[in-house]
Amino acid sequence: MRRHTPDAFDTAVQKGNIWLKDIEQAGKLRSRFQAYAALRSVLHALRDCLPPAEAVKFSAQMPLLVKGVFFDGWKVTPKPLRMTHAEFNIYIRHGLKEEGGVEPELALKAVLAAVCRHISPSVLDTLEPVLPREVHAVVHATLAGIRAEEVVKTAAAADIQSADMGGPFGE
Repeated sequence: MRRHTPDAFDTAVQKGNIWLKDIEQAGKLRSRFQAYAALRSVLHALRDCLPPAEAVKFSAQMPLLVKGVFFDGWKVTPKPLRMTHAEFNIYIRHGLKEEGGVEPELALKAVLAAVCRHISPSVLDTLEPVLPREVHAVVHATLAGIRAEEVVKTAAAADIQSADMGGPFGE
């Protein structure tokens, strides 16, 4: 008997939902609709600040549906937008307009947390320097905060695990 959907589409939907779940949790959002709005608005803001070649490199490790969101409506221009921090926030806020209650800074942090989880650090390291100066600064600071929170979580998990073993030598 023939299946109705190719496995690639099932996998794409599954991976897309994992990204949305990660964004929803990282941003403490109320719904997948808010997570999707955050994903779309942040990815579009980042995409439009990147040179075309860098945008394509950035998307390479995204799952199919997330990549589709990233490229949806893209009008390729030879030069990226040169936004200030305030303009970047306005750009994100505009994308969030249908899902009220999500601030641009929260959306950025939630999406970058998912990006950190699913895209290799080397890709992110090459992305940051080509962003406009103020956008680079806010993205860099947000990524640093996310990475610091991960270090704290890992250390706390290790402390809990060693405490469960009854002492430093597993006694």
